[in-house]
Amino acid sequence: MIRIAMRSFAHHRATAIATGLVALVGTILVTGMMSLLGTGLAQSTAAADRAFLVQFPLIMGGWAVAIVLFAMVSTISVALGGRAGEIAGIRLIGAGPRQVQQLLAIETAAVSAVTALPGLAGGYLVGWIVMRGVHAAGLTDAASVFAPGVLLPVLGMLVVLAASVLAAWMGSRTLAHRSPVADASPPPRRRTVRRPERRRRIAATIIIAAGLASSAAVFAMDPADVLTTAMTGPGCVLVAAGLCILAPELVVTANTTLSAFRRAQATAPSRLAAINLAVAPDRVRPTVTFLTLFVGVAAGTLSMQGIENSAGTANGTAQVLASINYFVVALIAAFMAIALTNNLVASITRRRSEFATMSLIGATGAQTQRMLVREIGTAAAISTVAGSVGAFVTVLPFAVVKTGNPLQAAAPLPHAVTIVVGIGVTLGVTSVVGRRVIRQA
Repeated sequence: MIRIAMRSFAHHRATAIATGLVALVGTILVTGMMSLLGTGLAQSTAAADRAFLVQFPLIMGGWAVAIVLFAMVSTISVALGGRAGEIAGIRLIGAGPRQVQQLLAIETAAVSAVTALPGLAGGYLVGWIVMRGVHAAGLTDAASVFAPGVLLPVLGMLVVLAASVLAAWMGSRTLAHRSPVADASPPPRRRTVRRPERRRRIAATIIIAAGLASSAAVFAMDPADVLTTAMTGPGCVLVAAGLCILAPELVVTANTTLSAFRRAQATAPSRLAAINLAVAPDRVRPTVTFLTLFVGVAAGTLSMQGIENSAGTANGTAQVLASINYFVVALIAAFMAIALTNNLVASITRRRSEFATMSLIGATGAQTQRMLVREIGTAAAISTVAGSVGAFVTVLPFAVVKTGNPLQAAAPLPHAVTIVVGIGVTLGVTSVVGRRVIRQA
């Protein structure tokens, strides 16, 4: 099994690179937080700085692990979609579903292992940059030097490796258990909801409820308490993650929106985009997942920090939180941009035969390009709306407690910047990659 996995790993280089980039940046994020945690637990750290250097990495590290798991599951699911024929062939020669899952888990473990050491080195660098910024601002005691140790950063690296294997196991479950001779076309619509879909919706509801509860807990806290920020941040992440799990429902909403637009402007690209969203919604599901998560986390965190700054809190811990929040949001934004780009490239490249067929029946390259842009653009629009609403709802209690004005949660600048960056990356990658693939089809 290991020998087969290594041969498959060498054959699918593009997939390995995409998965490796996600694992690399995820390892940098997690080990960076673990290096700060190691510094907080070190004996050389001043007692006054220990609480922050322990609490903050634990919170941020939890966010990073959850986001890495989401990114790995989505990336692996998209990559495996292009290997359905290969996996069906493996099943036909006698491999069982668990053997297929083991094969794909070993492949992912190999990719993650290759990126582990560079990610560990990057994590040390991130932790050192954060500690240097804190020292330069004079917000921590000179005795609190950067002392991450070895155990905790390596533990963070192993956590990402385990999350990658778990993501491969989860992402390959549906494809591995599919009959190799079953019809690959989508099943007819039924009024009854299947059990996996029901479980997914229940899980999404629980996660969203937990995020809202975390944000609402701020109402019982002192406005000057740092825990208000510590409770609102995870709330943003949980609500955004819950909305990501509801990506299929968001795609249906996007298709409804596109259908209304199609009735107003009956153009061929609009009709084709609506048909694609209705028949094969999984093509845009990664876009909806990552863009919703990006907008929800980035807009929520930036709005929360903007409210904190306007409230005039001047204590050292609050200033540290402001600097680190901006830095971590930038890292998460870069991570989500890489994951989103990888998934867009994989999903668009996989449609080369479809674009070739469209060319044979008379569609021009420009028409196919417009169809693709409108398809992805509609998914991006519903994602930004969902992410913005989630960010507003979770930051609302924080705004009321800090300023007494609930409208502060709808700060236009953080939402506008986040939306422009997210949609710019999405449509930019779609246009460039789509044009290249359509020309080659």
